[in-house]
Amino acid sequence: MTVTNWSGFVNTKFYSFSKMPKENTKSFDSISGRSVSYQVNSRAVMIYTCSLEVKRPDEENAFWTWFNDELGGLAGAFKCSAVGDGFYRFTEIPSPQDTKQKTRVLNLQFEEVF
Repeated sequence: MTVTNWSGFVNTKFYSFSKMPKENTKSFDSISGRSVSYQVNSRAVMIYTCSLEVKRPDEENAFWTWFNDELGGLAGAFKCSAVGDGFYRFTEIPSPQDTKQKTRVLNLQFEEVF
């Protein structure tokens, strides 16, 4: 896994920020009808959902270059002091929304990595 810092060419002005725990239990039913559950991790992993407005085309291109080439897409982990002091990884590819001609909004979702 690649670990890198957030791109210095992309702002960290996140908004619509939400932080919630990821589902941490697995359950299954046995043939006898008994239901068994167990904890996946020793602590709750937090999922972050936010939006980021980037300038077009420079800042947007810098983000995608960092995401694809330096981070390695969904496989890599990153550190961003604007979010916290831990390590994080994207859980899905950021989805862009066309809002204005000079800016674009990226919807981001990432989770903590141990």
